[in-house]
Amino acid sequence: MDDRVYEDNLIDPTPVPNVDVDSERAVLCLCMSHDKALEKSAKNLTKDDFSDSRNQVIFEHIMSMYMESRKIDRYTIADYLEDNGRINAAGTREYLYGIADMVAVQLNIDDYIGSVVEKSRLRKINMAFTRFAQLSASGRQRADSIIDESVTELSSMRREDDTVGFEKLDKIVKDTLNYIKDVASGKVKKSVNTGFLKLDKKMGGMAPGSLNIIAARPGMGKTAFAINIATNVATMYGYPVNIFSLEMSKAEIGNRVLAARTKATARDLQSANVSQEVQDQILSAIKDLQDLKIYVDDTSNVTPVTMLSKLKELKASGKIGLVIVDYIQLMGAGTNRAGANRQSEIADISRSLKLMAKEMEVPVIALSQLSRGAEQRTDHTPMLSDLRDSGAIEQDADTVIFIDRPDYYNKDKSEEKQEINDANIILAKNRKGETGVVKLKWWGRRTMFFEPDENGNQEEPNARQSAYTRTTDGDSASASYTFEQDDYAEGAYEPPEEPEYNGENPDNDDFFNDSNDGFPEGMMD
Repeated sequence: MDDRVYEDNLIDPTPVPNVDVDSERAVLCLCMSHDKALEKSAKNLTKDDFSDSRNQVIFEHIMSMYMESRKIDRYTIADYLEDNGRINAAGTREYLYGIADMVAVQLNIDDYIGSVVEKSRLRKINMAFTRFAQLSASGRQRADSIIDESVTELSSMRREDDTVGFEKLDKIVKDTLNYIKDVASGKVKKSVNTGFLKLDKKMGGMAPGSLNIIAARPGMGKTAFAINIATNVATMYGYPVNIFSLEMSKAEIGNRVLAARTKATARDLQSANVSQEVQDQILSAIKDLQDLKIYVDDTSNVTPVTMLSKLKELKASGKIGLVIVDYIQLMGAGTNRAGANRQSEIADISRSLKLMAKEMEVPVIALSQLSRGAEQRTDHTPMLSDLRDSGAIEQDADTVIFIDRPDYYNKDKSEEKQEINDANIILAKNRKGETGVVKLKWWGRRTMFFEPDENGNQEEPNARQSAYTRTTDGDSASASYTFEQDDYAEGAYEPPEEPEYNGENPDNDDFFNDSNDGFPEGMMD
């Protein structure tokens, strides 16, 4: 076969310089003589987009004069450069006047700017790949780390569509009305509620694209609260929930879910120390839970990049919904920027989670640690300034929720420990609604939060399920939910009836065998 067949498919090894000095000079020429060209250049270019260092200096000073509303022409720019001691760095007056004398067509300004931007992006891509090649050749970083860093950096180079800009108010209002109609008709996703009635009333739900922070000190119940919300959402709406658990394993989360629905603690379940009564409750709970669309990923080294990749796969199969991240401080940003500290890394993670929520069009709940500030104050109530590592978390979040349990700081050992204690859910930030405090109850042994009734009574929730019932059809499920007996009224927590099984109940020895017929089909595969 002719060698030309192969040669024609090879990339030409001769490098093409990623510069267009003529377009750079044409842009500068038009900036000195036409206001429209100056405005477009200010909007679309930075000095780093110019390849020639002289052109960088000239453009930088043109922009400084533009911001100061000074008159701009060849003479005023030259004087300004001289006053700042930069005229030689700009190539002297002769170079500047030579640019001004060029023949540049004003109608072609978009083409000139487009060429400068495109060449700039190609140079940045080339520099990035060169650096990644050096990193991989050095062998000092893991392959996954280099891949994550490269994806993050290259994605940041993608230009966002900026063709819309300002819109007239009447169009915005009409679009808002159409959106409301689409929500009412079910064409677009509604906000997702947490399943805690009073909290949902204050929050107004978690909108698609929102970042919702749940923050507390260690041991307050952040993970338990998030899992409670997850099971609420999946049970009440049939809505998918995707949990990224960087701290707990899948088995530990499973134990937490079962502990909330049985009389056993998560520790009892982990050690298989369960009574016959609890065994029956477990089987009943599994039957209730088997159809829930809750998906758990306990990969410990997940980054925003890998997280987004996994969510895109789930979205393609229709399995994406509410996303829960447990927790921010255990995440890596997937970048290794020189000089970056943990605070800037957390800021990158926070921003990435917000962008992920918008791109995937789902609400994201991210758990976060609080600093020791609350513990060191006489009043232990958390504040927004207690968010650990970065103020960017507060800035990016649509809602910030704190968990505050007064019993947590009660060190009086002489006082008999209560099994059920007060919990204050503090809505400290809420972009689309009111802030305030919602009173819940914390049942530590079962790692669950629940709402007391209107009179403050705290009857124990039904071991079979949380204190709500699933609506009977999909339309109703997506629109509303009902609470048993008037929102935790007296008698709502009666013990469940004994479940009916085919054959005899298994004894403790056979309970965990694969042959146990008490489990629903497929649960032990």
